[in-house]
Amino acid sequence: MSHTAKTILVTGATGRQGGAVAARLLADGVPVRALTRDDSSAKARALAEAGAEVVVGDLDDRDSLDRATAGAWGVFSVHAGAYEGGPYGHDLDHESRTAAKLGAAAKAAGVEHLVHSSTIGVGGPLEEHMDMLQRKAEAERAIRGSGVPHTILRPTSFMENTFDSFRELQNGALVSLLAADTYEPHIAADDIAAFAAIAFADPGAHAGKVYELAGDDITQAEKAAIIGRVVGREVPYVAIGVEQVAEDSPSTAKMLGVLNEHRMAVDIPALKKIHPGLLTLEEWMTGIGKPLVDAYFARIDAA
Repeated sequence: MSHTAKTILVTGATGRQGGAVAARLLADGVPVRALTRDDSSAKARALAEAGAEVVVGDLDDRDSLDRATAGAWGVFSVHAGAYEGGPYGHDLDHESRTAAKLGAAAKAAGVEHLVHSSTIGVGGPLEEHMDMLQRKAEAERAIRGSGVPHTILRPTSFMENTFDSFRELQNGALVSLLAADTYEPHIAADDIAAFAAIAFADPGAHAGKVYELAGDDITQAEKAAIIGRVVGREVPYVAIGVEQVAEDSPSTAKMLGVLNEHRMAVDIPALKKIHPGLLTLEEWMTGIGKPLVDAYFARIDAA
């Protein structure tokens, strides 16, 4: 099977992770084929303007995946999880099913390396307690079963979510079911993209590897203090009860409750040996994340 200049198909290309991976690969001069369900969207048009080949497809449509993977050298695989209020909350098998379809299409197309994004906690002691981790584990098994050489990334909490998720900062306060002294590892989307690019650049060194990604590991009290220090205002930590979270998302309430009892283990020094530019939350806030931080507090001030 011939490949087109080591083209990499990026799924979820208009989303957070896929978008970051597409941008990183394009910046590195790697040909990108961006998969989207709507090539007329603003994000899809921006990808095309940046030099990506934008193709229409759906992760649940094998025929479209066969077309998208044809001639591709690599694939970046990311799948929306199933949770209450999400697009696949009614279809809990969606993630594993689409991972299997993408893996099969990649295998049939002769793809040489696939990087799959999962989540921290898969394969660990928390998996038996958390439905989300069990579904992520099923998707990982589907990728392994495809027979395509692969690297698995398991990101932790996204730094970006702190500033655009209703579950974290609320009216300028860090509101959380996580206790003040509960540690929570964080990763920037750009660092997920960096690890994907590293794996694609040297697949022999990273095939079969699993990386649990974090650039910082901080308590909720420390997180509030960092945000306050960076933005120059008081950002209090406010604890909330499990009932308040469970009203909106029982699975999230369960997950956060488990995290209060069990610390997620990450090895940031080992990750920095692979990617020395790994960002802490403060570095992200004062660097590439600053526009998102500024936009959040501008909304607060305007309210």
